[in-house]
Amino acid sequence: MARERRLEAHQVEAIFRTFAEVMRELPPDTEAGWLDAEGDLRLAPDIGRKLRTARSVRDLLRQMRETREEGEG
Repeated sequence: MARERRLEAHQVEAIFRTFAEVMRELPPDTEAGWLDAEGDLRLAPDIGRKLRTARSVRDLLRQMRETREEGEG
C-alpha cells in the first residue's frame, strides 16, 4: 500500500524534470490533467503511471551506471 512521505526540493525538481521528459513523448493534444476548483494540478491517471514508469527506468539506469563504475574503480 502506498504511503505519504515528505519530499525535499531537489526530489520534487527531479520528479518535474522527469515528468517534462515524459510529456515531450506525448502528442501535444493529449489530455494530461486538470486544475481543480482550488487551483491544484491533478494528473490524469495514465499520465501518473507513465511518470512512475519513467522514474523506475531512471532509477534502474542510475543503479546500472553506479554498478559499472564500481566495477571499473
